[in-house]
Order: sequence, then structure tokens, then C-alpha cells
Amino acid sequence: MKITSIKDQPIKDSNSDLLDAEKYATALSKFVMESDTPLTIGMQGEWGTGKTSLMYMLKEKIENMSEEENYAIATSWINTWEYSMFKGVEQTTPAVLKGMLDKLKESCGDKWTLTDDIDSKIKKVGSFLGNVANQLVKSNTGINVKGAIDNHNVQAVLDIAEIKSDIKDLIENLILDEKNSYHKVVFFIDDLDRIEPSDAVEILEALKNIFDIHNCIFILAIDYDVVVKGLEKKFGKKTDLNEREFRSFFDKIIQVPFSMPTGAYNIQNFLDTKLKDLGIHINEELLPKYVHVVSNTVGFNPRSLKRYLNTFSLLRKISEMSEDDELTNTYSKDDDDFVLFNLIGIQVSYPKIFRLFNQFPEYLSWDEEVAAKLDLDLVKLKENSKKHGESADEKWEQILFGISQPDPYLRLKWLDVAKVLDNLRKHFKNEKELNTKIHSAMEFASITSVDDAPEGKTTKHFKVEYFDNYDVWEEQLLDKYKQYSNETMTLLKSIYLFIESKYPDVKIKFSKIDISFWCDKDKIANLKIAGVGVTLNLLRKEENDYKLPSIPHDVRNLKNSISDCKWYKVVDISSFDEPLKECFNDSYIIGKEKRNVLKKDNPNIQSILGITI
Repeated sequence: MKITSIKDQPIKDSNSDLLDAEKYATALSKFVMESDTPLTIGMQGEWGTGKTSLMYMLKEKIENMSEEENYAIATSWINTWEYSMFKGVEQTTPAVLKGMLDKLKESCGDKWTLTDDIDSKIKKVGSFLGNVANQLVKSNTGINVKGAIDNHNVQAVLDIAEIKSDIKDLIENLILDEKNSYHKVVFFIDDLDRIEPSDAVEILEALKNIFDIHNCIFILAIDYDVVVKGLEKKFGKKTDLNEREFRSFFDKIIQVPFSMPTGAYNIQNFLDTKLKDLGIHINEELLPKYVHVVSNTVGFNPRSLKRYLNTFSLLRKISEMSEDDELTNTYSKDDDDFVLFNLIGIQVSYPKIFRLFNQFPEYLSWDEEVAAKLDLDLVKLKENSKKHGESADEKWEQILFGISQPDPYLRLKWLDVAKVLDNLRKHFKNEKELNTKIHSAMEFASITSVDDAPEGKTTKHFKVEYFDNYDVWEEQLLDKYKQYSNETMTLLKSIYLFIESKYPDVKIKFSKIDISFWCDKDKIANLKIAGVGVTLNLLRKEENDYKLPSIPHDVRNLKNSISDCKWYKVVDISSFDEPLKECFNDSYIIGKEKRNVLKKDNPNIQSILGITI
């Protein structure tokens, strides 16, 4: 079943890996199996880079290898964010530590073979950690824990050594017990970058001081920037002078750092699969261009990519509103998808540049007049760009360079934006066609913008606008799209006049960009200019098994999906000949006599459309 959005959840196994990250999980699992203990591995990366997914695959690999080599490893998976909800800083760390032991026992299941004496010890430690009243992180001594209450509500004061000793006994007894084959315990500590940075630092301190135990390996999902924020109270704001202190703390906790390999992800496979899941089929030759856009906008963060694709899917849905809606133009073409995809990338990653597009969409025509409105001097900008070794030769590049200079981030990224825009230009044969596509996409691209600046919002109103007659409709169309040739407009009018005279019972509606033809309440055809040629959308004929008619014209599916599957389109029409008139008549009869049309639940829908759903 086709979906309209991608859920933002980590994958749970290697079969779902679209980024080719499994090889890293395999290498890490072998490393874990052969490593001495204690050991802490830090999966480093910003939020959304796939740390949890890689940890799930690593856990899967470890468990599979354990079975193959009869070298069992007990595991415990902790979601620190869940243990921090509705808790203060003094409660989060004890809750996480207790949860690590609880999850270990839960994960072992029937293989938890410890005696009642040892089993009671875990309850004792768990009770202690679950009732900690005072939790302080100290620079040298670690955690000072006091005020524990046992199951009988008798206060007991335990020190760090006693807690650590009890946990050590518990782990050793589990490993040494001959009734199971465990050789190591691996703790997976996830979502440290989702909790308060100070809490994350406290948990790291606790792990170092309490769980620094033989036979234990800790795999942490962590963002170095979160650690830095959590240490600011201790070291102050990070500077060049004190950076070594921040790094020393991190190195003290993490023995093996592993940076998420986002740059090596198979983004093309990810995009292709996810887009097809959304019912969007991109021409295989165009996919590398989509990857190019991603690499120069949001980058290869999987979470950012999912958000990007969800935005793309939503805006396509808006464009797929009724053919009478003014938002709809030639959206089934690959070019429209590609332009919209580029604009979304700019909107999400470079909102200031997107504002500029809202004001001046035809970027290849940016000139001295546009520069003057932005208070920019093109001559100076060209010279300055050369001084920085970033030559901006064309005027649009110079304006892009100039508008980016006041912003530290854009100053570093303006060349990436230029690459996106240059790639977009090269995709089209001429500037007029590119401008038409940009204008069409910009009419609704701002809908998903989170930019508060007025320039970042569209001023257009999305409503259906109808016109009284052909002449008024044609006048407004040519006013908006001046590039349409006389030959194209003459052909368009001749088709309209033929249908008007031949089928007097057909109702005709003139919306902003097309002409639609109706039998009662059923639309039977749609006439418009797509790109630079005339296009006619018609209903599929059941007697022809809903297949495309064999006529001397370029006939295609209306869309590369089952959306509006009852229609087909005839594109770049050069003449309204007899075969085409017959096709219109078939469409008229289907509507007039209420005949069957192709529906999405047709069992042969895929073979009829020639696509994979």
C-alpha cells in the first residue's frame, strides 16, 4: 500500500538497512566479540544520524554471532530519555542505573540462572538506586550517593565502593554460572543526546565510577556537543584555551570513539526506495541529480532526509489537487518534481536565500536592478569573491555571494547553494522553461516554510479562479505566461472551439491554467498548455482494457502512480486530428453514459499503468 509520509523511527534489523550501514555493524560486532573488558564505545554523531539504527543492527549481529560461535553475550538496552521523563536531575541517573540492571535480567529471560542469594543482591542494589535522595557530580570523586532506603524503609548509607562491589559480584556470578554460556555483558545506552546535557554528563560519570567492571562493554549513543553543553557549568564556555579539558573528559569516558559514517551512506538507494514508498517514481537517470541536491542542502542525516521527503510528498499532494485548481500545472512531469525538490532543499537549509527567491524567482536574471534593491555593489562583490578564491563570475552568483556574507553560516555555504542553482540551470534547455517551472513551484513551496520573515511567505492566495469566456481566460494566461507561441495558442483555441460546437451539452469551465469539460457533475477532459505544448487529459476506455490508445500522438499515464489512474494524457499535440477527436468522443461517452472508469483497486492496475507500486 502506498503511503504519504515516512515515519521517523530507527530500523530494528539489517534487512531494513537502505544506507549500506550493515558493514559497520558487522565490523563493530566482531570487535566487541574479541575485545578485552571493561570497554566503552561511543557512537558519535548529531541527532538523527542513525546511531540508534546502527546500535540495533550491532545488537542483532552480536546475538547472531553468539549463537554461531557458542559464545553467548548478555545484553541490556536502555533508553535514557524514557528514564528522564518527569524526573529531576537528582533522579535521572539512579533511574538509568537501576534500569540497566532490570533490563539485563529481562533480556536474559530463562537464561537468568543466578541463585536466590545473588538475585536478592540485584534487588538490593536496585532498591538503593531507585530511592537515592541525594545525587551530586563531583569533579574528582564522582557521585556522592547517600540516603538510600531499603525495602523495609530502614535508611542505609552506602558508598560508591559498596555499590560497585555488589554490581561486580552480580556480573561475575552471571558470567561464571555454568548453567548459562555468557562470556560478556554488553550495555546499550541510547538517547543520551535527547536528555538534558547536564543529566547526560552525570550518567557518563556514573558509568565510569560504578560500572567500570570486568566483563562489561558499554555502547553509548552520544553527541560530543551535548557533552560540551553539559560540562559548561564545570569548565565554562568552550574556547580554544579550555577545549583540552572538554576533550579530556570525553576521552576519559570513551575508550573507542566511532563517528557515524554519514558521508559513506548509500543515499541514492535510500532516496529511491523511500520515494517509491511514497508513490513517487523518479527517472533512474535523474536520481544522481537528486543526490547532488541533498548533498548540498540538508546533507546525509537520515532524520533530516525523512523530513525533507515528507515535505516533498505533502507539496506534491497539494499540487495534485483537482485539475481545476490553479496550483496544478504540468506536475506529472519529471521537471516539476525536480524543481520543487531543489526549492525545498533551499527552503529548509537556506531560508534567507529562499526569501530572495520569493522576491525574485528568476535567479538567472538577477542584475544591477536587483542588486540595487538589496543594497549590493556587483563590481565590489566580484572583486571580493576573487580575493577569497571563490570567483563569482555571473551576476546571479555575485548577488548570491553578497547576500551570504553577513551570515557566518551562509558565508561558508554559499558555494553549495550556487552548485544547486547551477545544476538546476543545466537541467533545462532554456531559461524560459526554467522560469516557468520555478514560478509554478513557488506558488505553494512556501506553505511548509517555518521562516517568520514576511519575505519568506508567499503572497499568493490558493483558491480556484474561474473566467467567464475563452477570450478573458486567454488574456490572463498570456499575461502570466508570455512565452507561449501564437501557433500553440491557435491550436489550443481550435480544440476548444471544436468541442464547444460539436458537444453543446458539455459544460465548459475556465480556471486559471486550464479548460475543463464536464458531463453533468463528471469531468470528461482537461485542456491546457504543459511546458510549451498543448496537452489533453482524457478518460481511459474499459473496452480497451483501460490501456493507452494506439494513436499517432505522444500518449502517457497522467501520473507515475495510481493517483488519478482513470486518466491518460496526450502531450505536445501538433494537430487535433481524427484519431484524437475519436478519443475525446470516447471520453464524452464514458461521462455521458456513466460508464466504468479505471479504479485504484483494479487487480491489474500495475500492469495497466506499467509501474510497480
